[in-house]
Amino acid sequence: MARGRRAVGAVELVVMCVVSVALTIGSLLHKLQCAGPGLGLADVTRRACLGDTLSLWGLRDLDSHVFPYVGALRGDPPLPPGTLEYPTLTGLWAWLSALPVGSLPGFLVVTAITFVPVVVVVTVMLAKIAGRRAWIFAATPPLFLYALYNWDLLTVLCTVAALFAAVRWPSGRAPLWRAVVVGALFGLGGAFKLYPVAFVAPFALAFLVDAGLAWSDRVRRAAGAVGGAVAVLLAANLPFALVAPASWFSVIRFQGTRDIDASTLSVWFWGLQPWSATTDPAVQHRLNLLATGATALTVLTVLVVGLVLGVRRGRMPWIETSAALLCAYLVSNKVDSLQYILWLTPFFVVVRVRLGWVIAYTAANLLLFAGWFRSVFLHAVGTTGRTYADEALSIGLWGQIILLPILAFVFLKSRAVDQDEQEPVPDQTARLEAGRASAV
Repeated sequence: MARGRRAVGAVELVVMCVVSVALTIGSLLHKLQCAGPGLGLADVTRRACLGDTLSLWGLRDLDSHVFPYVGALRGDPPLPPGTLEYPTLTGLWAWLSALPVGSLPGFLVVTAITFVPVVVVVTVMLAKIAGRRAWIFAATPPLFLYALYNWDLLTVLCTVAALFAAVRWPSGRAPLWRAVVVGALFGLGGAFKLYPVAFVAPFALAFLVDAGLAWSDRVRRAAGAVGGAVAVLLAANLPFALVAPASWFSVIRFQGTRDIDASTLSVWFWGLQPWSATTDPAVQHRLNLLATGATALTVLTVLVVGLVLGVRRGRMPWIETSAALLCAYLVSNKVDSLQYILWLTPFFVVVRVRLGWVIAYTAANLLLFAGWFRSVFLHAVGTTGRTYADEALSIGLWGQIILLPILAFVFLKSRAVDQDEQEPVPDQTARLEAGRASAV
């Protein structure tokens, strides 16, 4: 058994999958509380069951079954009918999930049914990579709270599949194809939600700094990883961009011009008040520029640190760097939604961080979840002044903001589970052959 990994037996793996499915079904039941007719903001926030799968059913015309990303622009901000403010594959998944039904409860049920195999596959792959650490994904509050919050589980699936392909690639199979497949899976994740594309950079750099490979092999594999990601992104986006470029680009414009307000739960609103608490276009433009610049800078900084570590060690810790990069993105980006903890959970599994860090971040997120919904409810029913819910919101929010840069450092200082298996770069056979040749 590999160092640092506790293997999962068949019975335990089945139990793990059953628990993850039960939490997903629990998430569905939680959301169904808010799927009845005539419920207002106070009702859905009191039950804390609001989410995109619930609100976008009518708001984005999913109920009318309009094919997304190609229609004429309308609304404010302008989006085509049937189009979510997400990349194309998420919109297509939601559209397909809505086709068989004519009601919001039906849509939630179909979405949950499609997510059941998703959580099972994610759980199994994480267990194969990290053994019992997979319980961190399968049996913790984020899966219950956010499985049906929106469609982020699809992106998590692609990210975990890429990690699985990198770690568990069959021996004897061409290493070049491993690079292409992993890159393509990260690209597939980016076609659901953009952030996994960033992981291609540390993955590709890991090949370039591997001193055990000939330079031509390094370049070929790095190019294969990047090419796989680009190919999938083009396949998912180019048809829409060619057929209806303005409609396709409206999603990018929507995210780029989105106001930074209380709902974004980011440091840019909560840390810059009262200046940030305005809808003035000039102020919002400056806030967007600040957030974009800071995000680019922090992500680049983490990438450089990971590269320096890789050069010093002769092996770039690309999984650890990807986890740290994600932390940097979350703390500096204009939006840090509640469910983004689902993005981090697989890295809590595959990188050997102490359980205390996982508990601390999960606790901050739970406090933020409870404080946010309760605060909105209390103000919706006419409560004035600062409440206990606002205090909980602030503690949870600043807990996450403080923990994320610390976690970035912790990830970079830690080691991925099954270190020998997880390296996508070193070709052990080539190294042995080179050693034999030099001995002769």
